[in-house]
This record gives sequence, C-alpha cells and structure tokens, in this order.
Amino acid sequence: MNKDFPVLAIDYGDKNFGIALSDKKGIIASPLTVLRITKNRNIDHLLNEIRDIIKHYNVKRIVVGKPQIFQDSYKQSAYKVEKFVIKLKEIVNIPIIFQDESYSTTQAQNMLTSLGQSTKKSRNKIDMISATVFLQDFLNSENK
Repeated sequence: MNKDFPVLAIDYGDKNFGIALSDKKGIIASPLTVLRITKNRNIDHLLNEIRDIIKHYNVKRIVVGKPQIFQDSYKQSAYKVEKFVIKLKEIVNIPIIFQDESYSTTQAQNMLTSLGQSTKKSRNKIDMISATVFLQDFLNSENK
C-alpha cells in the first residue's frame, strides 16, 4: 500500500468548502462533506475542522482546487485560494498540492442532473462533488 494515501481534496469557496477523500490505495475519490463559513463560524473554525478531518482519516496529502487563469475574473479566485493555502499550511504539516478545478463544478452539476437531481435541491452537494471530480482527476493522473 502506498504511504501517500489517503488524499483529502478541498474545493475552496467564499462560504462553502467541498471536501472529498480518496481511499487508502489512491484509486477512488469519494465525497465527504461540505464545510460552511457562517456568522458564527469563521475561517479559523473551518481550518480546525479540516485539521480534525486530517487526523481522523490519517490524511497524507491535500489537494486544493485552483482555477486556471483564463480571464481576469479568475485571478481573484486564484488569489483567494492561495491565501487560504497559506493559512492551511500554518496548521498542517503535510504536502499541499494545487489541482486544476476549472470545470469541476460544471461536471458536478452534470453528474447530479444525470442522476435526476435538480440543481436547486443539489446545491448543498455541488461543492463536495466538485472536490470529488478534481480529486479523481488527480488520482487518475498519479496512477498512469
């Protein structure tokens, strides 16, 4: 068994963070949860939850989705992700890798729609499915 698994994926959002996890062999990505920032739960609460998840699942690496900069509007998103990773590195001591997540939300919406779930009803799931999509892409690229 590879010592670099499981891998945790984080789909960064301004309020919602999708979380996905690989299996211990690094073959399959599965949705785990969505963590939310609210009036009573700030980024520090969220970072503590991520640290707890890492400990609980004995995570070896983190993959964070980062959009490619196709247009100026993506620059701000990429900057926010980079700032988040700086904070994350302060509380965890495992490798953090960026993964292109440019189309993961669209793929997640398409997957849920194909399963007969409306976009409105599945809004809560989109972020963790998106994290699952780019984590699976990452795992597939490692297993080539």
